[in-house]
Amino acid sequence: MLMVDAGNTRIKWGLATAGVLSAPGACTYKGLALAETLGQVWSGLQTPERILAANVAGAGLGGSLADFCRQRFGREVEFVQASAKSCGVTNAYAQPVQLGADRWAAIIGAHHIYKGPACVISCGTAITIDGVTGDGRHLGGLIAAGLTAMQQALADAAPVLPREAGGNHTLFAQDTQTAVTSGLLYAAAGFIERTTGEMRARLGEDTKLLLTGGDIERLRPLLHGRFTLAPHLVLEGLALLAEQV
Repeated sequence: MLMVDAGNTRIKWGLATAGVLSAPGACTYKGLALAETLGQVWSGLQTPERILAANVAGAGLGGSLADFCRQRFGREVEFVQASAKSCGVTNAYAQPVQLGADRWAAIIGAHHIYKGPACVISCGTAITIDGVTGDGRHLGGLIAAGLTAMQQALADAAPVLPREAGGNHTLFAQDTQTAVTSGLLYAAAGFIERTTGEMRARLGEDTKLLLTGGDIERLRPLLHGRFTLAPHLVLEGLALLAEQV
């Protein structure tokens, strides 16, 4: 089965058999023709038995993905939505479908793979942080702007500032671009550390702090404490959900 995590900037995928993920991959599609991009990166894929997708990039991207898979594989895409309960995890949202499908899949992956209480930190277009107890109760979470979104918002508000990130992070930047890049990284890292610290105080010191998303490599060096990289957590959760639907 083909698992697909369609975000606002990248598409990630992997193959799943009996709930186990293999052969993960990723590509940036934003600003590119989706069919052409997928035609290249999926050129070696055999026709899967099923295709499950978590799509948070809107109906347009979902429709393009569905059209491509229909033409390329002759398969319909099964778009996953968050539910009140699945795979032993209970959704905290009063309206469960409002929780992003990627967050839902990542929470399920965290609960089954890492056991015990966890904070799931996804660093992409948005930074999302969710708490889940050891017995599978999702407690809710937070959403903040990701690094690129922060940079673009700052450049829109102050056009003289650079729109593109650049330079290594440093506490005492000596040029504007490095100052902006470092400020954004420290802001995101501070948000993550403050929030997960409070969540760990509520959930217990054994709470696992799981980092996923496209910006984890940029942010990890600034984070202090016991953070674990879990780059394929959404896909791993989708693989588990595929056994339930």
